[in-house]
Amino acid sequence: MLSFLRKPAAMDNTTTTAADADPAAPLLSTFQVRAQAGEPVAVVRVRNLAATIPCGRDAWGRSGKVQPVLLSSELSFRSGFQTSSADDRLVDSETVHYGNLSKTLLAGVEGLSSAGAAASNTTTSSTPSSSAIFELLWVRLTGRVLDGSRVALPLDQVPFLDAAALRSLSLTINLPKASLLGAGVSLTSTASFKDRDTLLGGGDDDNNDKNTNAKSKDDGDEPEKKKNPLTAYARSLRISGLHVPTLIGVNDNERKARQMLVAEVEIDRFDITGDDVHDQIERVVVEVMEASSFETLEALGTHIATKILDDFQPSMFPEGSSPAQDEAPPAQTMRERGWLVRVSLEKPIAVPFAECPAVEVRMGQGLP
Repeated sequence: MLSFLRKPAAMDNTTTTAADADPAAPLLSTFQVRAQAGEPVAVVRVRNLAATIPCGRDAWGRSGKVQPVLLSSELSFRSGFQTSSADDRLVDSETVHYGNLSKTLLAGVEGLSSAGAAASNTTTSSTPSSSAIFELLWVRLTGRVLDGSRVALPLDQVPFLDAAALRSLSLTINLPKASLLGAGVSLTSTASFKDRDTLLGGGDDDNNDKNTNAKSKDDGDEPEKKKNPLTAYARSLRISGLHVPTLIGVNDNERKARQMLVAEVEIDRFDITGDDVHDQIERVVVEVMEASSFETLEALGTHIATKILDDFQPSMFPEGSSPAQDEAPPAQTMRERGWLVRVSLEKPIAVPFAECPAVEVRMGQGLP
């Protein structure tokens, strides 16, 4: 089970190979993907399904620890619930049963608790990352890996969802105890789907490479139909509710002592799919805030975002080890990788008669 989670795209009993893969959907921002999907007309969602499993890294950065997990999903459909509402019964082509959606999500992680208990009695840990568990759940729902390029479901199983009926799909894994100073860490993916005509071969597919993925018409064959149901997908990491005492403010009294700030950091177009790095990002944010002597939230928020985009380098090697010099990956900033960083800072005691003033800054590739 755990070995599958680490390489979810290479499941046994599937017939799809790399050569057979469809073109991958592009990784865009969450805003762009939701804009592509359009305004929802019918939605089914399940929020905060609770489970307790070994997942990723805990607040201290340790792997192999059991922790609570909250699962949420939102399905947006292409058409309304006309038949279901008129007959007062569920119609599979229009909607899904939220109870069955809940069972599907929980079934995806039900075997991990016992596996985690067994792993805790050994000297080595085989805990899957949150990204690996996320991929497993996505495959159970759609039958394909996150970018839609490859079927990853065993031949004797069918996906829970009908891609042709969907406008968009969102899935979130929230780890409420995975932050030392915050309210939790969450990983979210949102995907927009092609319409039914395109999926069935009657429409244009912008993701296809017509030169390499279609048969020549000179051979008398019809162009090969690609089956990736996605037009695009987004992936974001969020660290919520970081409470950090910070020296901040323009008034004389504010320069005499630290006051509590509440920070939220979200990284869109998040492309790290291996080990969890949320603890490393939190450490960077906290260190910047603790060393702050800025007068304005605007300057501090911009400094935090710049620090992540230009200076942060994730450590992707096991605890206590480091790569050899010739094995070290080439340095590439997170800005160059395409990350979009949103930093929100709240100052709860600054305005006595308001809950809090807040400033938000968003920086990254393609933004000023």
